[in-house]
Amino acid sequence: MTTWNELLGVNAGETAAQVKQRYKRLSSRVHPDKGGSTGLMQLVSEAYQAVKSGKGDDSALGQTQNEGSQAALRSQVARLQKELAVLQQENRTLKSRQAGQQIPAHLTAKIAKLEFDNRQWREQYQKLERQHQSLDGQHARLTREHDKEKKEATQRNRELKDALTRVEQLETELTHKATPVTLKPAKPGLAWRWVLASWCAIALVMVPFGQWQRWIAPLIGDSQPDTAQRVRIINPKPPASEPVDTVAATQSPAAPPPSLPAAPMIELNPTAEKWHINQYTDIAQPYLALRSQQGSYIVANCVGDFYIYLNRSYQPLRVPPNLDYVAQRQHFHVYAIPYGQGASIDSWQLARKVQIFDDTFVSADLTPKLRAFEQSCRQTPDLTAVNRE
Repeated sequence: MTTWNELLGVNAGETAAQVKQRYKRLSSRVHPDKGGSTGLMQLVSEAYQAVKSGKGDDSALGQTQNEGSQAALRSQVARLQKELAVLQQENRTLKSRQAGQQIPAHLTAKIAKLEFDNRQWREQYQKLERQHQSLDGQHARLTREHDKEKKEATQRNRELKDALTRVEQLETELTHKATPVTLKPAKPGLAWRWVLASWCAIALVMVPFGQWQRWIAPLIGDSQPDTAQRVRIINPKPPASEPVDTVAATQSPAAPPPSLPAAPMIELNPTAEKWHINQYTDIAQPYLALRSQQGSYIVANCVGDFYIYLNRSYQPLRVPPNLDYVAQRQHFHVYAIPYGQGASIDSWQLARKVQIFDDTFVSADLTPKLRAFEQSCRQTPDLTAVNRE
């Protein structure tokens, strides 16, 4: 029985380094490129793997028989036996040369060439290693320079932003000092105009007929004495087609509707994008308000005026044309909205999202809050006449 140790030419007690050295020498002899064959190279490799894994005393032929068919292995065994004889002869030759320290000339040349190649590869590796270290140093230097430039750019941007903020504040202060006329009160809304026009019409109707005659007589050239006029209006007899409204004649002229102060103080509400009803802090009147995410408020009073309480530390330089600056209350800059988008209930019902300056107001639940707000306005004593109108 031929074992793997015998096939490789090693003993059971030899070390792994000696086994590996024997495998390399046999491989250089039986390699197909060196004049050997593929079968011999495969057999040497299998022998080395078996000896390396501790199976050197096992039968080489039995292991081969377990891996193939019987018919194919018989011919292979015969061929391998011949090759085994050749390997044993080579093994004996190698052992004798090793004992006498006799190395063939062609192996000596190959060893010298390998050593030369090894030195060249080592020099090339050292050169590449130095280039790699140089590139690492350059990369670290560029990284430091980039971080330094980034910090300087961040500092310049911060300084520029601070300078622009100071310039805007100075321009705002100069605007307030140079043009104080912009701080004008809000214009009366459309509802106030209708109320004033209605009261003027009622007052004109309630003027006595004789007074109308005294006013018109100088215009048409009537030279009747005042006594005739006074006699004529003592007991006036109105025609049947125009009855005199005695109730209207006995009533005194009504007082003008109450007026709101410019930009009353409001209560702060933490809920944004929802209409809420509240009461001014300085007057006992309700208002309807909508808060934005930025902390600004849209405020509507009972007479239909709309205002924006802008949550800014300074007054913006660019103001839309439909806004009039009123005053500064609390920490807000108050603008009246006499016309345009956001100046009426209809505009808020049609546009669910309105942007004024940089603030976005989302109107979602206006209808139910509007009914409750109108009821609150009707229950306010000073606004009874206005609510009826």
